[in-house]
Amino acid sequence: MASNIQEVTKNTARRVLQLITQTSENLKMMEVSEHFDPIQELGTGSYGQVLLAKHRGSGQLVAVKLLSKQKVPMDNFLVEYGMSFSLSGHPNIIRTLEVAFHTNRDYVFVQEVATAGTLHSLIKKNVGLNEETVKRCVPQIASALEYMHNKGIVHRDIKPDNILLMDFECNIIKVADFGLARLQGTEAPSMSWFIPYTAPEQCNLKPGEQLLLHPSIDIWAFGVMVYMAMTGSFPWIGAEGHDPMYRDFAGWQVRKDLTLAPEKWMKFSLEARQMFWDLLALNASERCSAMDIIKYLHVPWKAEILSEDQKRSTVIHMAYREHDVHSRATASAALYLLPDHEATSLAIGAEVEIP
Repeated sequence: MASNIQEVTKNTARRVLQLITQTSENLKMMEVSEHFDPIQELGTGSYGQVLLAKHRGSGQLVAVKLLSKQKVPMDNFLVEYGMSFSLSGHPNIIRTLEVAFHTNRDYVFVQEVATAGTLHSLIKKNVGLNEETVKRCVPQIASALEYMHNKGIVHRDIKPDNILLMDFECNIIKVADFGLARLQGTEAPSMSWFIPYTAPEQCNLKPGEQLLLHPSIDIWAFGVMVYMAMTGSFPWIGAEGHDPMYRDFAGWQVRKDLTLAPEKWMKFSLEARQMFWDLLALNASERCSAMDIIKYLHVPWKAEILSEDQKRSTVIHMAYREHDVHSRATASAALYLLPDHEATSLAIGAEVEIP
């Protein structure tokens, strides 16, 4: 299996490198206004901005992404464009058109436009989304993740802001923003900061250490995103030992008893708690694959008031699940419970053509 993944990753690397080379050799300098009429700003950040624009030749509405040359090296731009274009064949990944150029100030490429904004824009603070909507989103995101992971690509920035909506009911949603995407097995450096979606193995890196990128990083972020979509809040500030909410979660998972959940996890059914354990296993090697979450779609995720007999029946059923990944939990999970100093060992449409 490992050798197969390595071969797939090598093939992906060759294809992306070929695309990068072709793009670099043919990259034209021109202004956005030569071929596009900007309509409004869709988003902005430290990297640059995304504009809604109309292509003058076809009238097609597109998203024009501009990356500041002062902030983004040309190599990074080429990698993002190459990754984005190579993944465009999946229905739940934003489509990148074969249009890339640069201006005096920016590197630019063009994508299909998502007409209904981002998943983040729908999530109400401390409320979240209704369960039906979340369950419409989950299989689409899982399918996109499985597709890129099968190609040996790790997204590294899965969060609601990067899930684009083609309609407000979330019937069609698409994963976007491959600025941090890299090939599986690439060494990633430690970071001086992290967000709630950052996996514990990343948070636990010491300055100067490297982490070999693996799809399990995306699975962790996926799990945090599902929690956030269901509740409108984060399960923790950071997945490291100094965060009391994370320590409570990690201690609960190490105890391996679904019924002894911290208070904020009691709002979920036992099946949903098991789902979160599968996605948020402390040890990266024990996390499920993206599509494994599909088996939980038919059960309720919000907790229901059960009779004592129902509780006993459900607990027994969950305790003896044949494929419970946490029956293999090891003492090494304690590494993620303690602070470092305490650890003992541990846009869809016609192609836009630019002459």
